[in-house]
Amino acid sequence: MARVGVNGVTLAVREWPGRGPALVLVHGLTANHTCWESLAAVLSPDYRVLAWDLRGRGDSDKPERGYSLARHSDDLVGLLGHYGLDQAVLVGHSLGAAIALHFAVHYPDRVTRLVLVDGGFDVRAEILDSLGPALARVGLEFPSLDVYLQMLQGLPFLAGRWNEHLTRYFTYDVEPGPGGGVRSKVARHAIEEELANRGRERLWVWHWKVKALTLQLRAPDGRVGYAHAIGETLSRMVEAQGVGDPISALISLLSPDGRLAETCAACYELRLHRARGYGALKAILEILALEEP
Repeated sequence: MARVGVNGVTLAVREWPGRGPALVLVHGLTANHTCWESLAAVLSPDYRVLAWDLRGRGDSDKPERGYSLARHSDDLVGLLGHYGLDQAVLVGHSLGAAIALHFAVHYPDRVTRLVLVDGGFDVRAEILDSLGPALARVGLEFPSLDVYLQMLQGLPFLAGRWNEHLTRYFTYDVEPGPGGGVRSKVARHAIEEELANRGRERLWVWHWKVKALTLQLRAPDGRVGYAHAIGETLSRMVEAQGVGDPISALISLLSPDGRLAETCAACYELRLHRARGYGALKAILEILALEEP
């Protein structure tokens, strides 16, 4: 784990070396870089993979103010410069997808491809309300790590899905609390400012400005509904269904300028119906790499 100083803060960054194109992975609202570990293990060494803890999360600095899409994009500019990357493929999940979208619009020459996982679209108030269980742990102290993990395993949306990756992810998420127990590393003031700023921003105005070839993945029980997410501005789609894994039951390839060829669509469908799990996303990235910008 490296600690990199950018934009007035120090960020915790993990790199998985690889010989291929650079992929930068951006996590969600209360997450941290370890949410990408299992995916990075599949992509490396075919790709050079970078992920970091957003400011206010994990082992990155937690300043009192400065939590917005613009500020995260500035941090990303600094990280790309630090690692000598002129361009990269951006993969963002949830809030990370909004950050990746913002970055792709404001720094178009730095993004070769854009992958939005369950995010990158405006969400209704009730969807934000559904984040309650994830937000409830922020700031609370639990007697021990075991109690903390037991609480998480009992959440409905994790029922039947707990595995060693989640154990590592949530173990990294905690730090010693003042009372001798453990608490999440996520700074509550960071989340509160983040949500307030997201309420003032409208992502749909940026969709038509994206120049990079863009892929949207929606989990079957994700927080962004299909009909809600795909607006009139994103009418050019290719649907490849039947992948059968939690990440990509529905995959839509979006080309903002309409440069999708039918042959490319057929290629996606063939490859995705044969792929499973993270192999599906890797297959997608391989196909994207063959497409001319």
